[in-house]
Amino acid sequence: MTTIALPAHTLTEQQVRLLGHIAAESTIRTITADPELPWGPGAVDAAVKELLTATGTRTAPQLVAWGTAHRLITDTAQPCAALCADIRLPPRLHRVLVGWVGGRTTPELEADFDVTAATVRGYGKDLRSWLGVRTQIQASIAAVLAGLVRLSDINPTWPAEPLHHAAPRGQAA
Repeated sequence: MTTIALPAHTLTEQQVRLLGHIAAESTIRTITADPELPWGPGAVDAAVKELLTATGTRTAPQLVAWGTAHRLITDTAQPCAALCADIRLPPRLHRVLVGWVGGRTTPELEADFDVTAATVRGYGKDLRSWLGVRTQIQASIAAVLAGLVRLSDINPTWPAEPLHHAAPRGQAA
């Protein structure tokens, strides 16, 4: 089995904690009530934007995929079928999943598939059903943990391997 390593992350403890809240889909009220985080309600959005910049990600689904690849997120907030079964997604749904972990937005996916927003929403609903999850966030985490996407789908500079072939953070290849 090939082992690979990702570049080490440089997030602060507060950013890692915020990432955990995003993965758990916490509300702003829950985030601001966390005694380990210094942000009030008005500062959470700025902290999330700073986290996206620090990780080189564009969207929350890509951010949690990034965090999962770095083993900062190790499970979905809810149980999901994708982690218990050998899922073989239809090609179109796999492309949507790759788009989500790669930071593609709904308008970008509309253009990629040359379809309407309603069709993209339908694909997303079908994909979440296949994976046994409720949200794009959970789908992104499950996709990385289950090896349904390659690390290079999250960040093109990373290896074209699924996570389960990757060495823990900081280990040499």
